[in-house]
Amino acid sequence: MDATRSKILTIVLFCVLLFQCKPPELSNACDGKSKGYALGSLIRFVTGDRSPSCLPSFDFQDLWGVFQAPSGDVGVNAMASYRDQIIIGGNFQLMGPSTGSAAYLQTSNGKVVPSRYCRYLKIVGTTSIAIPDGGGGFYIGGEFYSVQGENRYSVAHILPGCQVDRVFKVPRDIADARVIYSLALNGDHLYVGGNFTSWGDTSQKYLIRLNRYTGDIDTSFSVQNIDNSVFDLETQFNSLFVCGEFSQIAGIAKRGIAKVSLTNGTLDTSFNTVITTGTCLDLSLGTDSQGSPNLFIVGDLTAPSRNYALSVTPDGTLTNWNPNPNAQVNSVQQYQNKIFLGGAFTTINGGTVSSYLAAVNQDTGTLVTNNYALNAYVASLQVIENNLYMSGQFTIVKGIPRISMASLDLTDESVTLFNPNFEGVISNPGSSFLQAGNGVVFVTFDRSTVNVVPRNHFAVIDEYTGVPIEGTPNFDFPIKSMNVNGNRLFVGGTFTNIGGQSRTSFAILDLPHYQVSSTNVVLSGSPEIRTITSDESKVYAGGISLGTVNGQTRNGVFALNLSDLSLSNWNPDLGVGSSGESILVVNDLVFIGGSFTQINGVGGYQNLQAVDKLNGLRMDIPSSSTLPGGLVYSLAYANSKIYIGGFFSNITGVGSVGNAAVYDLGSRTFLQPNPVTAENMVNYVATYPDGNVFYGGSFANINGDTKYNTFGVYQSYTNSMSTWNAGFTNVVYTSMFKNGKYYLGGIFTVALRELNGGIVRSSLYE
Repeated sequence: MDATRSKILTIVLFCVLLFQCKPPELSNACDGKSKGYALGSLIRFVTGDRSPSCLPSFDFQDLWGVFQAPSGDVGVNAMASYRDQIIIGGNFQLMGPSTGSAAYLQTSNGKVVPSRYCRYLKIVGTTSIAIPDGGGGFYIGGEFYSVQGENRYSVAHILPGCQVDRVFKVPRDIADARVIYSLALNGDHLYVGGNFTSWGDTSQKYLIRLNRYTGDIDTSFSVQNIDNSVFDLETQFNSLFVCGEFSQIAGIAKRGIAKVSLTNGTLDTSFNTVITTGTCLDLSLGTDSQGSPNLFIVGDLTAPSRNYALSVTPDGTLTNWNPNPNAQVNSVQQYQNKIFLGGAFTTINGGTVSSYLAAVNQDTGTLVTNNYALNAYVASLQVIENNLYMSGQFTIVKGIPRISMASLDLTDESVTLFNPNFEGVISNPGSSFLQAGNGVVFVTFDRSTVNVVPRNHFAVIDEYTGVPIEGTPNFDFPIKSMNVNGNRLFVGGTFTNIGGQSRTSFAILDLPHYQVSSTNVVLSGSPEIRTITSDESKVYAGGISLGTVNGQTRNGVFALNLSDLSLSNWNPDLGVGSSGESILVVNDLVFIGGSFTQINGVGGYQNLQAVDKLNGLRMDIPSSSTLPGGLVYSLAYANSKIYIGGFFSNITGVGSVGNAAVYDLGSRTFLQPNPVTAENMVNYVATYPDGNVFYGGSFANINGDTKYNTFGVYQSYTNSMSTWNAGFTNVVYTSMFKNGKYYLGGIFTVALRELNGGIVRSSLYE
């Protein structure tokens, strides 16, 4: 088959070159009768493309992100490179693709369809609901503000080719409080329900109708005076069933369930309210055994002789169906003659044990099956063909591990191989599961990633796939610094154990296999190594609470000889209680930045000083009369200048500088006026040959411009701030340039207006 594909691909490429064949048009490539469809299908066949789109795939490399930590900020603190690998260290326990809160998953195993075949949506926020658009795409709703880097506010349209629709847009909610729980499509109209008290410049709330193509509100549809949230919608003929937390509509008592006109939103007063207390959470329009339509209603509700679940005919008449669970039901689905209930209940029919999931008779509600053996509640259910998909807070289904999501084969009710493996629980309103063709389901959730794998504080990413490799060691506590020199990786942090071997805060890994070196550099106490760098003869390290190294006193900083990894005589001695936060080698000088008040036992040298490379003797650069008045976190060098970041508002003899400064080695002076100032701490500075200087920190602006919130790029060749705005949501702690791309790591969850778990690759042009 591979040989056949190769021959066909050769013919296709020859056709393209000889006859200048065009790629299929977006407008007709999904039309089975079009030439575009035929060509697209041919290309998909020869390239082995199995994406749910009918268009040929494109190559999108996407770095996996870091997630979950036992405490503190999750993120990447340090980064290095070795051959075709990206090495990261930080505070994390898991890694996964940064998909955002919706993804295309393969039904066979739950694995996400790779970004090179189907670009990740990278939704910033949570996605509560999705419905098919009837043409291979989906409408999604939730509490989000960006999809694939495009501003989209709680409602968006996803086209068949895994791309956000750039035409369909809704206005931003001024209060940023809009949450969408339900969607329904009818003709050219998209009905939207949720928790919102206005829409654009209208006062419509909780339930509105949009133009399905543009996203514009249609004010000819208006449900008057609905007083609370809408959680689910179902359509039948010219009617819309509305389920939610409301207690009245149009001044009439209608608790939890109502029926309105699809045409204009007028309340159907003949549909009798049957819920007496509580909230409707989910609806399913099914049938009884005679094929007559029934509306199954579940939630945290009661009705006459009904608890948490009931059914009515389309005119509102209560039926005999009465499963009588003992607690809230979150979701309901029908499969043949069974009604599946998922929720927080533990019994059915007034006392029969059936924890969190049950199958009951469609006419009576009598228990049919209760042997699903879940260990926590179900948030949502969806039947697709012969499979029941579920999400929730469980970790076990029928004795088989499944974290938060699973599926059952309904022909024998066995647990399938579908196993997305989330990093945490899925809460109400749970997930939507929709058929996406080609063995793929489109799934929404309130998490940021799927398919997670354990990686404790350390990972090695393949540069070309973006996926972490196997066989790397686990660290028991966070990593703060790393440096590669030859075939050694030096690692610093707060760890005490690496893959079962004792190492305190500093370790050496032998490359290329990332094995812990037999050389154990013994640090006393509980230090934290925050900076590591190296030159041709030594590796330098610094941190806090550093007292002795291999039994010899070293305050704040130390160095090893690269020849034999012995402790060097280099000893600047920053004093007891000091910290070395950054070490920078420039020619024959070693600059040290941190929190200290002495060098070589001599006071008056605070926070920044250059020493020699042999013994660590101070060089009076800068002089004791021109030093930062606070902690120096980061140092970087370019074109005879030292770029400095930290938490200092002034420099002695210079004046106010605003947490950043530039020291000119040629003139031995600080640049004035100061080219970059930040209103808060600068944790990170890095320089690059193209003249870019990166600034990362907890600041809200640089040079008074709030566009540079937590991160900014200064162009040293033009002496100006770059207009590039990455939209980072938190601090950048590390960066690297490789093969034409910048890699940036930190404790951010958003970069480039897309979901990115602590690491992103960029050209600085997005």
